[in-house]
Amino acid sequence: MLYTLIGGIAHHAAHLVEAFWLTAAARWEETDPLERSRILLLSEQGDADLSMVSRLKRSGALPRSVSDIDAAALLVQRWHPQLLIISPWSNTLGSWCKGLCSRAEGMNLPILAIGPGEDESMAMMALDAGADAYLAQPVSDTLFLAQIGALLKRNGHWEQVVAGQVEILQVNPFTHRVWVRGREIHLSRRLFRLLHYLALHPDQTFSAQYIASLLSDGSKFIQENSVAAQIHRLRKALEAQRAGEWLETVHGFGYRLTLPPTEKPIEPAIRPLQDGYLS
Repeated sequence: MLYTLIGGIAHHAAHLVEAFWLTAAARWEETDPLERSRILLLSEQGDADLSMVSRLKRSGALPRSVSDIDAAALLVQRWHPQLLIISPWSNTLGSWCKGLCSRAEGMNLPILAIGPGEDESMAMMALDAGADAYLAQPVSDTLFLAQIGALLKRNGHWEQVVAGQVEILQVNPFTHRVWVRGREIHLSRRLFRLLHYLALHPDQTFSAQYIASLLSDGSKFIQENSVAAQIHRLRKALEAQRAGEWLETVHGFGYRLTLPPTEKPIEPAIRPLQDGYLS
């Protein structure tokens, strides 16, 4: 009888955990992708710049605009935008765009190019340079916002993705809560962001320079030499749940999070009936 009860509890617990993850995924599906999204606009035309920024703000986004590529590259590295808009597109930006897409901070950054519509070769060159979509001017508000929403939703920015393995580690960006081996731990905003990113990329090694860029924002830049201190604080928090060894230092290369194999619940062994009773 006891084995049957334990088996029933384990079965219902598994369903509750599954429901938790499905609910988190549904919340992302129902959320407006533009709401509080960091969008960087690279534009040399002041009037067009102001018009687009206004449109984005009315839709709940957090846009920032720059007029030169050096400023844009710096914000991509430190502010971590979720979308880059280049308007108007010119073929002189092709090599810069390719270079941005080849670097770590720009590899997963969706790019929307906006330019003249009478020349199809312009659109082809923008797409070849790394742009994910091209819109021809003039662009209606409806199409402009719909294309941005599609790019944001399709790319599913990592900050809106639940991370971890259910039985071992859960990092939920919607509630900003972390569970390790079923027990909640409390982290600062910066340490939460670091663990969240590492949990999304288990077994991948990241340099101190990359982590410094990840933890920086537009107002405060984290130096490489302070990354070790952040790693130490995160490791101490994990050690409280006997998980400090998950956060590894790869000497000469950087740091990585290695999760143990998923521990599957052991099915209770039910003995055969003897004299009509469970033994």
